[in-house]
Amino acid sequence: ETGKTVRLGQYFDGKHPVLLTLVYYKCPILCSEELKGLTGALEMVNYQPGKDFQIVAISIDPTETPAVAASKKREYVTYYGHPESASGWHFLTGQKPAIQSIAKTAGFGYVPMAGPDGKMNQFAHASSIEIVTPEGKIAQYYLGVEYSPQDLRLGLIEASNHKIGRAS
Repeated sequence: ETGKTVRLGQYFDGKHPVLLTLVYYKCPILCSEELKGLTGALEMVNYQPGKDFQIVAISIDPTETPAVAASKKREYVTYYGHPESASGWHFLTGQKPAIQSIAKTAGFGYVPMAGPDGKMNQFAHASSIEIVTPEGKIAQYYLGVEYSPQDLRLGLIEASNHKIGRAS
């Protein structure tokens, strides 16, 4: 969101987990609902972005700009209601090869599709967030657009302890 080049690894400090989400900021419906669901759940979790964990949202649309990402960051930090947590929210953009590499590593599939205007400016994709350990290993996947605050809290605790979730 700053226009500066960053390495994804800089958000992994070896001590705190990361909430990762792959979205696109100009998404007409799903991605906004996902980010609202995440933010709403975080309001009921007694951990704070920037202090206890990081939030990293990565746009899957290589045409989106840092200005668009900065606008989305302001929107969700405001929605969250804790401006002091802004240092823990990161809305990233990138070039297509980097986006594809991250998506593949995270097991996140998406395909470009035509919008109502006939232009290939939308994406078909699942809605999910991932909780990632402080070293960068995916510990938990949460699907959908609403997330249980208790599940998020427990997922953050387990990831903080370097535990990987398992299917039940």
